[in-house]
Amino acid sequence: MPLILIHDEGQIVLADDVFVIALDDTGHEELHEENGACFGIGGCGFMVSDYQRLVETPWNFMLYRFFPDISRPVHAVEHFRKPTKEQMSALTHFFTTFQFFRVAVTVSTKTINSVGAGYIEIVGASVMQRIAEVASHASFSSVFILFEASERIDRMVMQALVGKKLRAGQQEYSIELGIIPKSACAAALEVADVIAHTACGQTRHRNQHPSQPVRRDFTDIFQTIDRRLVSFAEITCAEPAKA
Repeated sequence: MPLILIHDEGQIVLADDVFVIALDDTGHEELHEENGACFGIGGCGFMVSDYQRLVETPWNFMLYRFFPDISRPVHAVEHFRKPTKEQMSALTHFFTTFQFFRVAVTVSTKTINSVGAGYIEIVGASVMQRIAEVASHASFSSVFILFEASERIDRMVMQALVGKKLRAGQQEYSIELGIIPKSACAAALEVADVIAHTACGQTRHRNQHPSQPVRRDFTDIFQTIDRRLVSFAEITCAEPAKA
């Protein structure tokens, strides 16, 4: 079944064999906050043919069953800050049971930036590498990257990715980019929000408590499923490529 995305200028119809990555950002790219500020981009990937089975239906059911008072669209920092034990178990079940792709890249105030580029460009380039890594384990006809509309960041990230190509295995693919409004309440973008938020949460946690174990939510999302489905990078040092 094709995936139909509604946006301000109409709709986008994606065929079953399209590989989709839904991305979201968290934090501020200039790392204005003190005490462990973090910026990251992360999200989920899937074949259109698998979207309802792996993402949309189980995610919507989980929200209906365990988070009945949440208003959509869901944002992790607002709605999942203090889940009950039952709600945490529901989130764990979703992320450990349904085998969709997950990618994320983070930077923080501890990152050493030795290149003449901003963090959106640096993180965006690394996100493309993460997508290429997981995409090498899928078979698809084209690639579509999806963002949620926001006041500024979506356009900046899109500008960093426009014109980029994805090399997966021996093939190179052009990338289509799309933005849909928050009002669409797309499950893929809500899941992407949780993934990005969790990745930055783990980066802050590691910076502040380096001797403590990895956070449970990070383990659930990134460390409990087939490793071929996951690619995460915390950038600690960005330096010019060696000749």
